[in-house]
Amino acid sequence: MNWEAIGAAGEILAAIAVVVTLIYLAKQIRQNSQAVQISALRDTTEHWHRWSEVLATSPELAVIVARGNKSYRQLPESEAMRYGAYVQMFFDSAESYRSLVLEHAVQKNLHVLESIVARRFRETGFQEWWSDNRADYEAGFVTWIEGIHARHNGGETGLE
Repeated sequence: MNWEAIGAAGEILAAIAVVVTLIYLAKQIRQNSQAVQISALRDTTEHWHRWSEVLATSPELAVIVARGNKSYRQLPESEAMRYGAYVQMFFDSAESYRSLVLEHAVQKNLHVLESIVARRFRETGFQEWWSDNRADYEAGFVTWIEGIHARHNGGETGLE
């Protein structure tokens, strides 16, 4: 065997090793991406559970939320702050969930979230809070939220 043949065989083996390494790395990256998506989705689900738990474990807050749903702007300042914090938790969780689906390719459908948002917007207090605070959210999220409200409100947002 001459040195040229040995060199060619070495190059072929090196090329095969590179291909095998790239396949292995691609598999590892895919598995890591899935793990990150699962973790992010789990965190977002935890946010929703906390949002529900806050109301379920506080009879005092339940009363404030019931009054705030009728009119956020009619609440005394201390109650408006608590109602506002509660509603903000909802919108922050919705924004996070939407971001996971649209920007990070988490494989979930937004239909369920849209349905939840539409139900919340049946409450006057939610609409009032959103009108007063929507500037705190990213423009794409605002457009999405107001589109949901419009679709479920005969095409009109009814928001100031």
